[in-house]
Amino acid sequence: MDTSVLFRRGLDEEGEFEAATSIIDNTYEYRSQIPENNLVFARYSALPFYEELEQELVLKNSKLVNSYKQHRYIADIEQWYNDIKDYTPETWFNWYDLDEGAYVVKGRTNSRKFQWETSMFAKDLKSLRSVVHNLLQDDMISHQGLCVRKYVPLVTYEIGINEMRFTNEWRMFFHKEQLIDYGFYWSCYGGERPGDTAPEGKRIAQEVAKIISQHTNFFVIDMAQTEAGDWIVIEINDGQMSGLSTIDPVSFYTKLKEVF
Repeated sequence: MDTSVLFRRGLDEEGEFEAATSIIDNTYEYRSQIPENNLVFARYSALPFYEELEQELVLKNSKLVNSYKQHRYIADIEQWYNDIKDYTPETWFNWYDLDEGAYVVKGRTNSRKFQWETSMFAKDLKSLRSVVHNLLQDDMISHQGLCVRKYVPLVTYEIGINEMRFTNEWRMFFHKEQLIDYGFYWSCYGGERPGDTAPEGKRIAQEVAKIISQHTNFFVIDMAQTEAGDWIVIEINDGQMSGLSTIDPVSFYTKLKEVF
C-alpha cells in the first residue's frame, strides 16, 4: 500500500505544505485526488467530517492511518486516561466532590491555554467554579465535555499574557512505538529554548507509546518536566491534527517517509 498526505493548506504552519510536497510525492490538497490503495495521513484535513472521509477512502480501497474509532480513542481523554494514569496528572470527569486545591480545567480534546487565568487554571474551588462556568459558555469546549485535572507545577521559563506558562514541554510524534520526531512545544515562545529534552522524558514517552499504540497508530505525546524534576504526560493527540510546534518540517517529513 502506497502512502499519501492529504493536506489542508489553510492551517499550514512554517512552510509545512512546501516541505511535505518536496519530500512526499503523493501530497494532495483534495480528497478526490487520493489514488486507490493508499494509506493516508490527513494533515489538518480529517476534521470535521472524519467518518465521511474514512468512508470515501474505503471506496478507493484506501484508508486513514487512524480509523475513526482509533481517532476517537485519542481525542477523548476519558478513553486513554485510565490506560496511562500512572504517567499523567490525576483527572476527574465531574467537579462536584473535589477537595480544596489547585486544578486545571479543559475540554476532553482541547483547552484554552492562551486564556490560562480565566479559562484553564483554578487556584482553589471557588476559582474552579468560575473557570467551569467560563468554559461552559465556550461552544467548542462545552460541546466536548469538561475534565478537571490536578494542577502540577511545571518547570516554567516565562509567564506571558493572561498568566500563560511557557513550560519545559515537548511534543513527540509516534507511529505505534516508533518515535518519528520531536521538538519544544512552545513555538510562540520568544525566549531562549532548551536544546533538548532530558533522556528520561523520552524514555517515559516510549513507555506510554507502548500502551497507546495498542489502541491507535499515529499520535502525539506531549511531555513536560515538573518542578520536582519528574516527566509527565500532559496530553495525547491525533498526529494528523497536531501542529509541529518547533519541529522542522523538512526533518519531520523526511523521517515520516523513512517510516513508510
